[in-house]
Amino acid sequence: MTKVKDIFEEKINKNKLLHDELVQKEINDLNKKLKSEKYKIENMITNTGLGVAYHDLIDSKDMLNSDLQRNFNKTYHSIDVELYKLNKKIDRKSKMVNYKYNNKKEKVFSQIRRNIM
Repeated sequence: MTKVKDIFEEKINKNKLLHDELVQKEINDLNKKLKSEKYKIENMITNTGLGVAYHDLIDSKDMLNSDLQRNFNKTYHSIDVELYKLNKKIDRKSKMVNYKYNNKKEKVFSQIRRNIM
């Protein structure tokens, strides 16, 4: 009985380690993506139609008028929306990893229960 218990605990520990490694890998990959040049605010704004206006605003703040401010706010809002979507993707992936881990864990438990009984 102790041998079966040890095997069971070993499998649980291996599964937990595997789960932790996968979660950490996904988190590291997502952090690398977020820190990349593609997701820097300045680059995102530069890639929109407001890029030139953005640099004008930084270089000479005196040129700021209501039209440029409105365009800047629209662009800033679109960036927030994209970051929100990215966060949702991260949450979904994390939940999927947890779901797969829990599902496999339950299968292992049920298989062990069937083999024991």
